[in-house]
Amino acid sequence: MSKHNSEDIRDTINKMKNDIKNTEENYRETEKLMDQIYDDVIKTDLQIKNMKREQSLKSMKKDITNEYDRENNFKDKQTTQIF
Repeated sequence: MSKHNSEDIRDTINKMKNDIKNTEENYRETEKLMDQIYDDVIKTDLQIKNMKREQSLKSMKKDITNEYDRENNFKDKQTTQIF
């Protein structure tokens, strides 16, 4: 059962890393696109989307840090139980 939990945590971390990577790519692409758009309404919409992405990235990075901590605590508990 312990291995299963550790694998689940690693899977979660890998998914979170992928989500962060995709969000960062979308952010950069939107920034490039905004430089090419002259319609203020569309540009404002894209700016709002990127602001939401920034907030999401902060949250995702905090969450992944928590998952790393959780994994390390889990490993520490396993080691403690062995001894």
